Amino acid sequence: MGIVENIVIAIVEAMDCFAVAIATGLSKSGIRYSRALLQAVSFGVFQGVMTLLGYFLGSFAERWFSSVGTPIACTILCILGGRMIWGAIRGDSGEEEGEKIAAKNLTIANILLLSVATSIDAFAVGISFAFINANMALATSAIALASFAMGVIGYEIGRHAAKRFKTKIPEIIAGIILIAIGVKMLF
Repeated sequence: MGIVENIVIAIVEAMDCFAVAIATGLSKSGIRYSRALLQAVSFGVFQGVMTLLGYFLGSFAERWFSSVGTPIACTILCILGGRMIWGAIRGDSGEEEGEKIAAKNLTIANILLLSVATSIDAFAVGISFAFINANMALATSAIALASFAMGVIGYEIGRHAAKRFKTKIPEIIAGIILIAIGVKMLF
């Protein structure tokens, strides 16, 4: 497998991170950039680690993973998306209070949950890499870097789009995006 194939796979693997990062950026402007950067780093680390884990566990975990992993990731994303929508609809506090709430919602625990949910596909890719004897240093690095970059770019796109709206619509859209990613995983 060549460099071009590794880059294409890395970009494809990073698309869930990109979509979740857009949702994070859309959610509110009160999220500190350092927290969004931590999310992007977490995406890169989890994508890389899950790819390696899949590679090393190979076909042993494939049967379990395919039946349990996808519903778990779907559930995590749907719950987080639902919480975003509920918070947007329920919360009628001022903009400053809303920004404080949004900043609190991007906790370390939520970052880790989002990272796990977006990296489950990387585990399956790692399993497939075991069968083709892929260059794991190149593949893992490409996936981790692409996921980090897409996390930063997606957050910035979402943040800039959210500035154009003065309503709770971006927060609702962000929740819908997370739910849609989760549901997409099932099909």
